[in-house]
Amino acid sequence: MSESIVAGMRPLLERILTNPTAEDVWQIQKDLLAIGGEAARQARTVAGAFHSCLRNMQSKRASRNASRQGAALGTAAIASVGLQETFAAQEDPLKGLLASSVTAMLEVGSALKGAQAWEVEASLMYYDIAWYLYGELWDVSLTARPELSPDQRRASTDLLLEPVLDPHVADATKSAVLVRLFQVVLAARMWPLLSGRP
Repeated sequence: MSESIVAGMRPLLERILTNPTAEDVWQIQKDLLAIGGEAARQARTVAGAFHSCLRNMQSKRASRNASRQGAALGTAAIASVGLQETFAAQEDPLKGLLASSVTAMLEVGSALKGAQAWEVEASLMYYDIAWYLYGELWDVSLTARPELSPDQRRASTDLLLEPVLDPHVADATKSAVLVRLFQVVLAARMWPLLSGRP
């Protein structure tokens, strides 16, 4: 293994462990491919899942924000059309305002359902990522904590992933926990490469 490649990976890994971006994780895979071997393959597998996780989180956040902005604009548009029609008709303004407010409320309800759909989709993504990390955390703990019984290992792994699987935990917390767990697993998988023990 080339010492220059390993030396170049260190600052990249430090950035990933402190402020991970999909771009940095993408870059580290190139070094892992160049190094080759089983330890690099395992680290690259984790890096690939981490990259996918980060990209999915970016996509979900952007989609949710765009959906919220679109719903707000749609609601405002319906309300403004209703007001214009009410003032143009010069008939019973209260009746016109009431009619336009019903339409606006339907638009708000539609936006809320859209947000709920986003939450369901995000929870499925979190669950899939947790499934993957469960196996990785188990495998890493076999080396890091060989003295644990299977029941102790299961309890420890369950505890780490509990916030991700809890439907009452906020998305931001779930995302933060998943990112941190990926950082831990990636560091554990890269340790043999960085310490010269592939």
